[in-house]
Amino acid sequence: MSRPIPSSYPRYVLARAGQGLVVLALSYLAVFLLLFFLPGDPISARLNDPDSNYSPEQIEQLLTYYGMDQPLWVQLWHAVRRLAQGDLGYSLTTVEPVGGRILDALPSTVELATITLVFSVVLALGLAAIATGAPWERVRRFTTAIPAALLSVPTFVVGLLVLQVFSYNLGLFSTLKADGWSGAIPAAAVLALPVSAPVARVIIENAQEVQGEPFVTFARSKGLAGLRILFAHVARPSALPGVTMLGLAVAELITGSVIVEAIFNRHGVGSVIESAVSSQDSPVLLGVILLAAGAIVLVNLAVDLTYPLLDPRLRGRSASSVTGSEPKVPS
Repeated sequence: MSRPIPSSYPRYVLARAGQGLVVLALSYLAVFLLLFFLPGDPISARLNDPDSNYSPEQIEQLLTYYGMDQPLWVQLWHAVRRLAQGDLGYSLTTVEPVGGRILDALPSTVELATITLVFSVVLALGLAAIATGAPWERVRRFTTAIPAALLSVPTFVVGLLVLQVFSYNLGLFSTLKADGWSGAIPAAAVLALPVSAPVARVIIENAQEVQGEPFVTFARSKGLAGLRILFAHVARPSALPGVTMLGLAVAELITGSVIVEAIFNRHGVGSVIESAVSSQDSPVLLGVILLAAGAIVLVNLAVDLTYPLLDPRLRGRSASSVTGSEPKVPS
């Protein structure tokens, strides 16, 4: 029987949410200062570029909008005030709202991220089950080495190989119609490899430690089958650190999407980042980085709030501080 959630849990939720907001605010401040405090005035430089084709009136309007004629702290205040109103500014290349540009590309990235997470969880749990429950020692050793191998191969190399073999040679999918849920499957399969690898490794390491615990030895002495011991006694305590690693893997998911979307010709947030970097579109970069930071904060907040529900002893602690060496909780 699970233990009830104590009255302190709402305070724990508020504390974690407050910490997430502080991290998000500091991230926005750091990126803003990095983009706008450095010498060179990136907005003015971009607007005054002869290839930008802005009229003098448009340049004057945008410079006034961003307050480039005012001190940096005034620019930051106006940026924060616009952000509070849901205004992320205007793109310096298309002169369209940054928020609209990101929202147009967001569904494609959400599709890719959702399928990738499903693939990652299935692959990580499958590898962990084989590495800890297979009756053959050689199979267990081979499977245990797979996560390290997945981490050692760059994502773009796997993506190019999948593209060459399954698209160009076998014709199983087309990069000309890569958008949509079905088009996200090849890209998600490639991106799931580096995302699932650390999760699988942590679960395998903890499952191997848990199998030596007294309560597992006692279960074996009662004559329980290996699979029953694995799923009833080993799975839950071994999966706890995997939840943390899955949250931390979101950073890999966000950075990897930039490469994967470019390889598989998907129009998502990754393509927006690529375009903004190549054109030095600072407002778009700031908006995308804010979105990425918000996604990481939300996912890690969800992990922090899930941990105490799985193990009441961890209430009041950050999930990111939990490692494979934590005490195991018998089922």
